[in-house]
Amino acid sequence: MDFSSWSTWAAWSGTTSQSSLNTQLMQLALVAFVAAIIVSLSTVPLVRHLARRIGMVDAPDPTRKLHSGQIALGGGVAILFATLTALGLCVALGRFWGLDQLPWGPHWTALTVGCIAIVALGIIDDRFVLRGRQKLLCQVAIAVGIVLTSDVFESVDVLGIHVNFGIFGFLITVAWLLGAINAINLLDGADGMASTIGAILAAGFAAITALKGASLECAISLALAGALIGFLVYNRPPASIFMGDAGSMMIGLLLGTLALWSSQKETAIMAVAPLVVFAIPLFDSVVAILRRVLTGRSLYDADRAHMHHMLLQRFSHRRTLAIVAMLCTISTTAAVMSVAFNRQWIAPLGAAIALGWLILSRSFGYAEVALLCTRTWYFVESFFTASKKCDSHVRHRTWQMQGSRSWDSIWDSLVEFADKHQLAKVKMDLNIAWMHEGYHGAYQRARLPEKSQQVSLRTPIWANDRIVGRLEVIGGGEATSSHIVLEQLIQRLQDLQPEVERLLAEMSAAHGLPTAATTSSEQSQSTPALVEASG
Repeated sequence: MDFSSWSTWAAWSGTTSQSSLNTQLMQLALVAFVAAIIVSLSTVPLVRHLARRIGMVDAPDPTRKLHSGQIALGGGVAILFATLTALGLCVALGRFWGLDQLPWGPHWTALTVGCIAIVALGIIDDRFVLRGRQKLLCQVAIAVGIVLTSDVFESVDVLGIHVNFGIFGFLITVAWLLGAINAINLLDGADGMASTIGAILAAGFAAITALKGASLECAISLALAGALIGFLVYNRPPASIFMGDAGSMMIGLLLGTLALWSSQKETAIMAVAPLVVFAIPLFDSVVAILRRVLTGRSLYDADRAHMHHMLLQRFSHRRTLAIVAMLCTISTTAAVMSVAFNRQWIAPLGAAIALGWLILSRSFGYAEVALLCTRTWYFVESFFTASKKCDSHVRHRTWQMQGSRSWDSIWDSLVEFADKHQLAKVKMDLNIAWMHEGYHGAYQRARLPEKSQQVSLRTPIWANDRIVGRLEVIGGGEATSSHIVLEQLIQRLQDLQPEVERLLAEMSAAHGLPTAATTSSEQSQSTPALVEASG
């Protein structure tokens, strides 16, 4: 055999050997997928039974939860057990077959410990209800532990634009993991929602990592997808068990870490595609933060204005689930195609199509984006407003954040009062979560009084013994006259209370809810005691 023939045979032999190796690795990944489904299907009923025995159930909550009966929690334990069992089987078989393409380094140990820790945190939260800051602190500790064993986001290339994070890389990486953890957690508000989204995202990561030859990442992605598919049998509407915070946070941590590792590959494509997979969950989180910041609510305020809540007002439960699944599939498929065809622009295009449909159809995010654009325009306009017009120039607008009930009569009365008494700022935010209703009104002069001259008032708006919103007012001028104006404003609120209760009664009747008893005059008189004023 001459040298050229030998070279040809060697090349063919190497190609065949590599192809055989890839086939074996894919077979291992599929074993992990099937094993995870079987373990999940057999484990979930046991966890459900145990959760009911120890009283770890999710009770109905009229403010933000949609179910009507007590549902078992702890599904996250079964999901984690199925995922790790399937992954362990995959690694053991790989070692038995003599494959060394499944390396287990310190970063994998850190991820495993982190997943166990965050499931434990979720169980404690589901059982005893931690404060938001307590849970966040634990999440930060877990995220830092994983980042310390991994590389951080040092830079990113997006459509030819290079962004170097420099010394902020560590903080940005930790923030990414926190965002991924809570993005899935915030969407876990309807039967089958988080498990469907998680399964689609995990399948997307499996495809991306398979295309780049990351065997272990592909195996754990398929294992998680299989565990979630098995869990979905019991979690689909009507659900008999919830994954709880234990499951949703674990899914976010695991997929967020895989996105982190995948985005650190050598190509610009891999810097964007894994992040685009998270487009839908992250959009829900960003919109929630925008809504709360721009309306002056606390970041921990509960509401029913997340994506699944808004879609459920227009579609049935199953159709809502199908729509969210379709949107996640569009963005995830675009991310996979961008890697397969080596075209980075495909990934953001897919995300833009999915998010654009949500906003332009006014299904979700339209009010928040409109509010952000208006606030941005007001800020830009302030640079071009003449000084002599600042005191007389008033910006005044309302936004229907959720629902369709008209609150203009309440708001117009407050605006009339503000014009009459030359108030500098009035902001009313209504958040009637249990009736899927939200309304925001803002009135502000171009120039506010100096801080030292401001008299401010912040008070809850009460109706039928419940807080339905908040009012913020800023005035200026002489202290005596300003305080008199604020006293008159409190009286105006009391006069408007019957109108608020009438609107609530109409909404209760429309929703088929029992009408609350009218607040007594004694309780009405106590409203000013809840006012926080400063001047």
